[in-house]
Amino acid sequence: MTARLPRLALAAWAVALAVGVALAVAVSHYLSTGGHHHHAAEALTRAGHQGPLSPLFGSALFTAWQLDAIAVAVLVLAAACYLTRVALVPVRAPGAGWPVRRTAAFVAGLAVCAFATNGSIAVYDRALFTAHMAGHLSLVMVAPVLLAAGRPLTLALDSASPARRDRLARALRGRVVSFLTAPPVALATYAAVIVGSHLTGLMDTIMRNTWAGQVEHVVYLLAGFQFFVLVVGDEPIRWRLASPVRWLLLAIAMAVDTFTGIVLMQGTHAVALVPSALDVDALSDTRTGGAIMWVGGDAIMAVVMIVLVVGWLRNVERAPVQKGWLEQARGAAFSAHTGASDEHVDDDDTARAAYNEWLERLHRS
Repeated sequence: MTARLPRLALAAWAVALAVGVALAVAVSHYLSTGGHHHHAAEALTRAGHQGPLSPLFGSALFTAWQLDAIAVAVLVLAAACYLTRVALVPVRAPGAGWPVRRTAAFVAGLAVCAFATNGSIAVYDRALFTAHMAGHLSLVMVAPVLLAAGRPLTLALDSASPARRDRLARALRGRVVSFLTAPPVALATYAAVIVGSHLTGLMDTIMRNTWAGQVEHVVYLLAGFQFFVLVVGDEPIRWRLASPVRWLLLAIAMAVDTFTGIVLMQGTHAVALVPSALDVDALSDTRTGGAIMWVGGDAIMAVVMIVLVVGWLRNVERAPVQKGWLEQARGAAFSAHTGASDEHVDDDDTARAAYNEWLERLHRS
């Protein structure tokens, strides 16, 4: 098994290299066939899809694609790095392994990112604010939840050499990471990104400028991961939150999403859309996007909340019942005066009889 996993890591990098070559060829071909009409920015971020847009219904949801070469390259590199770390876990600790469910969650998060930047919602995200909002929810909520569930920081520690593991552990609990992952900071960042990008007029710039859209994708993903690593993650950082605190953070974030969605629904300013063949009422589309933010965002948060509560209930059922301090004192006194174990003082007849005999002696004295 130790010999096979490194081969898997090599295979992951071989695939990454092949994808890189294919991306270079695709971008070059797109530029060469488009003449002066295809600019470098478009070739690197929105290549492939040509022709007028048809309504985004039915099969178009699955058949409309573009090529965001930058996003694909980053996602493939992230997958190769993650799989390499997975391969190194049994090498660093013989007999150990990395749970498949975590790998699946991380890869699923990368797949969500790929669809949000290359799929139909990416093709339409400048012509339809509703599609743009679907991409937002994917990148700031769904993908970060799955990536955090993949425990990448824990994996980095488990797969590191002893010397690097110590340095990495200190860095993860150091001042910079501790500040960035402090619950108030993570929550404030999430709220600032959601409100700031939707209610300040910044969205008009994002819709018109290709590179602004790319920056937006990165900011959403990082802000989402910064928040959800506290809520769903169990990483080796300073902050390890109790379940009620995680629920509270989710509830506040839901309030932020609700506020933003309602303001957009009731607004009178339409988000600037790129002209297309679609017959779209920009203001109506903006308000519908607000509804997606409100209903869709809260629905995603509710699903995360339910998963957390179910996991907490399972842990409570498996955990041993903890005695209160008064019961512990009672058991200690019983054991000291009778010489018997206090473990089954209320369930075992012999133990109960010894306890009653001790009480009777106390009464006679």
